[in-house]
Amino acid sequence: MARTLLSTTLLLTCLAAPLAQAVTCGTYNRFICTGPGFEYGGGFAPNAGEYGGFGGAAACTPSRTPVIFVHGNGDSANSWDAPPSQVPGYAKPPHSVYQQFKAAGYKDCELFGVTWLSSSERGTDYANYHQPAKYDILMRFINAVKKHTGKTKVDIIGHSMGVSLAIATMNYYSAWGNVRRFINVAGGINGLDSCIWTGYANPMVPTCGSQNVFNPWIFGFYPNIYGNNPWTGTSWSGSLPNAAISNPGVNFYTVHAGLKDQFMCSTVSNRAICSKAPLLRSAPNLKAQLDIGAGSDTLAINWDWSTGSPWNQQGGDWDGVGHFHAKTNGGSIFVKMLSTTCTSGCAADYQYGPVQAN
Repeated sequence: MARTLLSTTLLLTCLAAPLAQAVTCGTYNRFICTGPGFEYGGGFAPNAGEYGGFGGAAACTPSRTPVIFVHGNGDSANSWDAPPSQVPGYAKPPHSVYQQFKAAGYKDCELFGVTWLSSSERGTDYANYHQPAKYDILMRFINAVKKHTGKTKVDIIGHSMGVSLAIATMNYYSAWGNVRRFINVAGGINGLDSCIWTGYANPMVPTCGSQNVFNPWIFGFYPNIYGNNPWTGTSWSGSLPNAAISNPGVNFYTVHAGLKDQFMCSTVSNRAICSKAPLLRSAPNLKAQLDIGAGSDTLAINWDWSTGSPWNQQGGDWDGVGHFHAKTNGGSIFVKMLSTTCTSGCAADYQYGPVQAN
């Protein structure tokens, strides 16, 4: 009987113990990770309606501004632990983004990530778009991180659709006062020129849509060519490209892959300017915008988003740095942007490929 009670006690203790205190990539398909869904520690329990995430640690007191990592379309929080890629002729980055922050002295209780897409949504990325239900998840997660850490502000690093989702969330809740610094990694800030051929109202590809005519807080990545998507235009103060201009209390940064980015530049339409899609409009608080693209240019071919196959033209991601590897390889730059006052020197520690300032 005593042995049974002891076994039961040990089992309950294991079940109640905190989960892993770091993010785990798990299976990696060269672009995204499919590791465990929830990896919280130290009693961190955001209950934000999220589909996974990481952050927190037992016996850990945060001293820095906590960092919140926001993944892109078709992805999950685990991919912030994706292994970096090697550019021919350069050294290979030694760490994933998450581990780069750990190597720089960040603690597990200062690093958080949220998965805002369900497993089915991650498998149908052409059907995902910006909407208030997703803003709610991110805002609740941010509030949970602030409560857990006792900090009044957070730093946000977004990749791809995670960038535009985070900007829209802060606008929706008038919550920019919660943010100290914001890093835009390959975000479709000015819309995706690869969506032009698909069209702004194609029911097969909602991710490429314009602003919803019934609810202005619902929108896709269609460029503001016809004035029907002010989110990707420049005339509205709340637009994605105007984020830095409209929020002078936040320091902004951009890291992207230029013409190597298959999501931006697998296109015939507007190909001459597609590499400018991730760029924020200039402002005193826009501290640096860096192109770390390497390897092959994307092909000048229209991307058929309706096939549901976002891997058909990989550009730099096949042999260098494209849309995904701008994230996986940029860890040392991200750390510099958040932990120093860098402007021209944000890539001083980056020796893993070419860098060009915009």
